[in-house]
Amino acid sequence: MSLSKLRISKGITQEQMAKMLGIGVSTYNQHENSQRTIPYEIAEKIAEILDVGIEDIFLPVRFTVSKLGNQAET
Repeated sequence: MSLSKLRISKGITQEQMAKMLGIGVSTYNQHENSQRTIPYEIAEKIAEILDVGIEDIFLPVRFTVSKLGNQAET
């Protein structure tokens, strides 16, 4: 699930998330839209706020699909 979908499912606005993270709304928006690299410390805080594992929102989809494909072949 994408970061924005997770955030919305928890009823959190971008403004609220930015405030909880101690960053500007425009910075958070850029993180959420993959326009800016998310520092690891911020990624940890996002995962904690959304109550998910960091790998659940930041693991690349292509890695997950590739790994599943490799398991199916063996």
